[in-house]
Amino acid sequence: MAEFKHTNYTIITICFTVILFAFLFSGCAKKTGVTAQKSANAKEQRTVSEDKELERMEQEIQDSPFLITAEYFRKTAGKGDNIKLFGPTKKDKELEERLLRLEQRMKGLPYRTKDSNGMPVLRRKVVLLSLLGDLGLEVLTRLPQALRSTDGVIPVDTSRLSRLLESQGLSVGDLVKTSVRREVANLAGIQAYILVSFPSGKPIQGKKSLLRIDVIHAVESVLIGSYLATIDDFDKVAPKISRDIVQATEWSCRIIKIDENSIYLNAGRLSGVQPGDRFQVYGKGAEIFDPVTKRSLGFAPGNFKGVIEVETLFGSDASRAKIISGGGFKVGDQVKILELS
Repeated sequence: MAEFKHTNYTIITICFTVILFAFLFSGCAKKTGVTAQKSANAKEQRTVSEDKELERMEQEIQDSPFLITAEYFRKTAGKGDNIKLFGPTKKDKELEERLLRLEQRMKGLPYRTKDSNGMPVLRRKVVLLSLLGDLGLEVLTRLPQALRSTDGVIPVDTSRLSRLLESQGLSVGDLVKTSVRREVANLAGIQAYILVSFPSGKPIQGKKSLLRIDVIHAVESVLIGSYLATIDDFDKVAPKISRDIVQATEWSCRIIKIDENSIYLNAGRLSGVQPGDRFQVYGKGAEIFDPVTKRSLGFAPGNFKGVIEVETLFGSDASRAKIISGGGFKVGDQVKILELS
């Protein structure tokens, strides 16, 4: 009997010990978790603080181009014992991008984005058309803002095309016709048209309605892409629209004036053109149609006339170039990229 009681006491003691250890372990784990969370929060706060400090320094550099301090280089480049073995981080790339923008603004040059291969991209000109009635005004304000931020396209206000259309005996309303859109694109250097409408043909929830955004190739009149988004989602869908337009279209502009050895182009700072850029000049080519579908395949390149190089930019989107080779240039000749500086 005594042995049985001793055994019971032993079992009770073991159980009590196990429970005590479990309680202590859970308390330590909880405390460790709280400590880790506090550490993570503190690290995040330090990162946000560092970002704000770098932004402040960048603003000072922008305001005073010669004020680039040793402290700034220390914060951005890191110390000698903090060597990066795996290349720049995402944060480093974003900082480099911001500094490049600052540098180009200080030089008075337009910022140029790059494609997936790292090559500079000139912005494509697009025209927005709305079939939304009263809601169209807000769409034609918000969507261009979102597209401009992508650095890939230039939304052209239809009011700026009015004079060109009037010279052809046309109006903005005639842009619904494929033949008119193609002719305007050829004259004004438009690469794409963006048509915004309701998927069902009529609004359902006002400003929260889902909108259909169709992007149409300006010359070939083929659908580049179709997207669904609300007005509040324009900032999210705009980068995709911009990339698709850049990939599906070829950049070009036109000669608008010739003065002795100077060639004036209807593309400049806004388009991303920079002094030193070289372009090929072609005469107007014939429009080619598919014999089966009767659909336009675009304009074939005309006769190659020569090479020009941009010297200066002026206005919001114009430039002056000098002749490098060739001759026989005429107003209206097509200009295509040869080499970007």
